[in-house]
Amino acid sequence: MADKMSHSNAHRSTAPAPGAEMVEAYGGGTGFRFKIRNVRIDGGDNVVHVRAGGSHEVSFDLLHDCSACGNAVNQVIVGLAGQDRAQASVWNGKQRSGGGVKVVNPGSHVEALAEDNPGPAEWVNVSCDVVVPDEPGVYSVRARYAQAYQGRLMTAEGRAVPQPEYQEALGWWKVDRPDGPGPESAIGTIVVEA
Repeated sequence: MADKMSHSNAHRSTAPAPGAEMVEAYGGGTGFRFKIRNVRIDGGDNVVHVRAGGSHEVSFDLLHDCSACGNAVNQVIVGLAGQDRAQASVWNGKQRSGGGVKVVNPGSHVEALAEDNPGPAEWVNVSCDVVVPDEPGVYSVRARYAQAYQGRLMTAEGRAVPQPEYQEALGWWKVDRPDGPGPESAIGTIVVEA
């Protein structure tokens, strides 16, 4: 069940203001894991009104710059508030975004495409599809981190290579957050009109 407001409250959005950045803080330390900006849903703004549910394309710029993450393989996952799992993994890599497509853990059962940028972190554009119910309401699109060993790399370069959706990463939606990502993790809003 997605977290949604009644149709009469559709004007109240949980999405950040246009031009704002969503920041995923690094828990237990200083700094951040990643930032998201320039969210577009179906090629429009970060808040869209649609006549029916179904699949909608979400794209955004992402900066992952987490020196405190060590050598972990990190993911950024996206889904709807109130659901039990994320719907998509959009970024997979080590500390810093950018630097092109590489393979991490080659030859192992956790091999995956990733970014492992040896230089300064770079903003990259990623995209995925999010499915909203047909029931009228306001659906908050949110993002958070995962640290499974595998996730999809959905940059333009990564999308050119067929990749499975890694279920373990999607299962991180409620890890350390029993209700899933909160309002501070909102990146967009899809309003299904009656």
